[in-house]
Amino acid sequence: MAYPAVFHFRIIVEVGAAAESVLEVAVAAYKITQPLTSSQASAAGRYQAYSVSVEMQSRDELYAFDAAVKSVPGVRMLL
Repeated sequence: MAYPAVFHFRIIVEVGAAAESVLEVAVAAYKITQPLTSSQASAAGRYQAYSVSVEMQSRDELYAFDAAVKSVPGVRMLL
C-alpha cells in the first residue's frame, strides 16, 4: 500500500456510552477528510454507528489511530 492514503472507517459504539465527544477528541489528532458523523443505529437500538475518513501518512499512524479509537469507552468495533 502506498501512503499517504485515505481510509474510511465505521465505528460501532454502545448506545448510552456518551462516546461521541471522546471519539471527536481521539480522531482530532489525525488529518480528517470527512468529519465524524453519526449514521444508523442497530435494529435493536443497542449500538450506534459513526463514520469518519482519515488520511494516513504511514502504517504506524494507521495502527496508532486504531489503538486510539479502540481505547474510547463504549467502542465495540472499528471497521
